[in-house]
Amino acid sequence: MKRSTVIAADVSVTRPQRCENPPLPYRRTTPQLFTLALLAEIPISTRQRSYLRADRPAYHARMVPPKRLLVPLGAILLLVSAGVALREVQQTQNTPPAPNSEIRRVDRFTNRNVLVPQPIGGPATPADLRLTSEVGALRADWTDAGASGYEVTWRHGGVLDHTLLTIQPEVRLDGLRTGVSYSIEVRAVDAYGKRSNPATATGTPAAAPDNSWKKPLTGLFDDFSDVSTLTSRWHLSGYQGCVDAGSGGGGLVIGLECGTDQAVLRARSRIELASNGELGRIAVVTDAAGPGGQLTVDLSPGPVDRVGPSLPPGTVQIVVDDQGARVLAADDVPRVGQSRSDPVPPRGVGVPHRFEIALRSDGITVLQDGREIGFGGIALPARSTTVLFGFQGPAGLKSRVFVGGAGFSGSPTPVDSVSEVSLVPATLRALAPGEGAPGIGISRKPLVGTVSARYVATVRAGDGLDVGGLAVQLGDTTYPLAQAVPGPVPADSVTTVYADLPPPLLGLGGPDQLSPYVLRSARGEATIVESYLELHHSGPVPPAALAPLQPAPADVQLPRVVVTSSEDGGRVVLNITLDGRYTKEVAGIAGFEVWQDGKLVCGQPTDTGGPGLGGRYTVIFSAGSVARGQHTFDVRQYPADAGKLPTSVLKDVTVT
Repeated sequence: MKRSTVIAADVSVTRPQRCENPPLPYRRTTPQLFTLALLAEIPISTRQRSYLRADRPAYHARMVPPKRLLVPLGAILLLVSAGVALREVQQTQNTPPAPNSEIRRVDRFTNRNVLVPQPIGGPATPADLRLTSEVGALRADWTDAGASGYEVTWRHGGVLDHTLLTIQPEVRLDGLRTGVSYSIEVRAVDAYGKRSNPATATGTPAAAPDNSWKKPLTGLFDDFSDVSTLTSRWHLSGYQGCVDAGSGGGGLVIGLECGTDQAVLRARSRIELASNGELGRIAVVTDAAGPGGQLTVDLSPGPVDRVGPSLPPGTVQIVVDDQGARVLAADDVPRVGQSRSDPVPPRGVGVPHRFEIALRSDGITVLQDGREIGFGGIALPARSTTVLFGFQGPAGLKSRVFVGGAGFSGSPTPVDSVSEVSLVPATLRALAPGEGAPGIGISRKPLVGTVSARYVATVRAGDGLDVGGLAVQLGDTTYPLAQAVPGPVPADSVTTVYADLPPPLLGLGGPDQLSPYVLRSARGEATIVESYLELHHSGPVPPAALAPLQPAPADVQLPRVVVTSSEDGGRVVLNITLDGRYTKEVAGIAGFEVWQDGKLVCGQPTDTGGPGLGGRYTVIFSAGSVARGQHTFDVRQYPADAGKLPTSVLKDVTVT
């Protein structure tokens, strides 16, 4: 029975092409044949069997001529004697040649039992290209027609400035000159690199920002131009080592270093609502709601530092992400109408938008750049509430979030002179009363001379937790903890607890160390998410020195290679995704190869009209073509820039 493998991608029409053997230039060269070729001065290829064509003219790359080699007889004998070792290395490693400075090509290749479809046609020209002028920048967006991605080019005075590849139908072009007219071209790109005709538009960056949206924000507004004052107006919540903050791009930059955490900014002052009409307005400028990310705005009756998956009593939560805008509320919050979420075009990576929350007696409206994107028929139960902004990046990926400003309406509320000291407990797990504690504590020095001090912790509930049984032990004394918002805490949700520390701890007399520092739980399990001392001072405090941000992810990245497998009617199916959704700019790719158990089974170029940017592909091994048992498939992605190393993902598949 003939074995066959079919590879298909996201194209509507395909034409299979059969190739019984690899092209002649790629037949394996044995050490003995290599030696004879040297003796006869035969032009040969010294490439390994990776099927990378760095020696073909591509995108105006230079043609590399075949090599003609002459070596002494001694060297020839050495090569012959090393024949077996050379053959073993070739059979076990199958590594591609070292990259060079030229543009790389991947040849379409199949073995004698493989079918490779050829795409017919190309993507449609992007529609509805729009430009929005910003200071030193232009924001370009267009209607997503379902292409794998897009190529964006901009020029001024006929001179090419830059070309980038992106997956999302929106980009922000930074670093432009005020008063200069720029011509923008956008082409759709399919999974094989075919380009559409361009959509074109012309725009000029704005000379001054539009600040009209800031006028209602009379209660609090922070443009984060000076992040050294961050802790005087806000508390930034996040796992230690996973969330950090700094300045950049004219605002606040939050580093999400672990790929799973949420950073939360809680305003120290509260929003006071009006009695009629528009009761209040909240606004934030951020890029957090981009692909795979999420923005939350929480309205809480008490000063919680974060809201978990279960909303505490009296809490309202607004969520903005890829699925739209949603207004959620705890069970005890009154409903006054229906809720809805309006369709929103995909947002680009690193493209800030202005999100506003308009609070009225008949419901809550969510706006993006002045356009309504969602509504919740929910009435706030209180005339005053704590505001929290939550920022989360794509799951599993290190990311950066930009916050260009945040605030809310109402009467301005003076904020006490306050500072924070982050604490590290001896153990994150809450100990039972009387259970032995590690001899690790905290310094009492920050407490000395302060007007008042509060211990604050965010706790994740475990099985059977009774929050009323929580207490903090500082040295020889245990202090009971109260909830910022009273109410039950289901398992795996979080609650913020606190204890006001007594005046004797703030005086000059007393121990230098308070040891141990642990959380105690009389009933049920709990773990500390974060904890700190909130210190109030009689006079101004020096600005807090923020630790430097960790290195940011690169703006230009190769697509991630994601491989899944299944069996269908005896056939083995590999679903391959070259996914560049979460990077600002996609590094162009030449194509990919699939190797089965160390043997190349197909090569697929993705650069028909220029460097590719990925897409979805399916490789189908016909029934019986893959023997029963475990097999390893190696999917190798090759950058168009031969100076960059390929990436590889292994997928183990067991055929039954």
